[in-house]
Amino acid sequence: MEKLTFLFPLFLFFSCSQYYKFDALYDKGEYFKAYQILDNIKNKDSVHYRIRKYRIILKLSFEGDKDFLEKLKNFITEDVGKELKGYNFLGRGFISYIGAKSKADYSNTLDLLEKVKPVPKEFENYFYLIRGISKYKIKDYTGAIADLSKAYSIEKSPDTLYFIGMSYFNQGRLQEARLYFEKIFNITLDNFFLSLAYFQIGEIYYEQQDYQKAIQYYSKAIENYSEIPEYSFKLAKSLQRLGYSEMALKYLKTALRVDRNYATAWFYLNIN
Repeated sequence: MEKLTFLFPLFLFFSCSQYYKFDALYDKGEYFKAYQILDNIKNKDSVHYRIRKYRIILKLSFEGDKDFLEKLKNFITEDVGKELKGYNFLGRGFISYIGAKSKADYSNTLDLLEKVKPVPKEFENYFYLIRGISKYKIKDYTGAIADLSKAYSIEKSPDTLYFIGMSYFNQGRLQEARLYFEKIFNITLDNFFLSLAYFQIGEIYYEQQDYQKAIQYYSKAIENYSEIPEYSFKLAKSLQRLGYSEMALKYLKTALRVDRNYATAWFYLNIN
């Protein structure tokens, strides 16, 4: 018994030192090394261990690591105590979000996120981003703008700007929409996001029936990222509006080369 009593403080010290190492690595952004530390901790039932495991699995899942997404899918099915409920519902909400395809799916995501109370501070950006995009998907554009603006105030990212812009666009508030699409040019060099911004500004001009300007922005979208058939299709539609039928035909065919199943382009090719 004396021996056990003597060893217990050593065991406690060892666990605490491992938690200290984990926290130091996590704070430095060395997430994979931090995750490996968890293997050295013996008491895997303690709340201290499980909170850290939730944090690291969530963090790497949000960063897009496919292996950790699979770990998260398994982890969120386990029973949790009240200290872990917020993390659990956040994980369940995220898994629901990445698999969502319908309005009902996004509504389910929102229901799960509603139970994340309080929102863990380190994951606030992800929480508001996911909730904002989910609201956008169910056409709650005012709610989407509010949540996405919170996400953007925490971390500036082009996808957040894009969905704020799209929310304004779908409300018919074209000037506000353009403002947010133009902000994308200032915070990223990513060609995909640049192309989205150019395309949506083209869409604003198209809505305003300024087809010359729309063509300029659609062309810029294609320059930056040519793999989206809708870019070529809308360029063709603008050319048609200006009476350039032969050039329009060329871009309709381009849309089909990008995606042979692009039904809208087939429709217009078949009736012209």
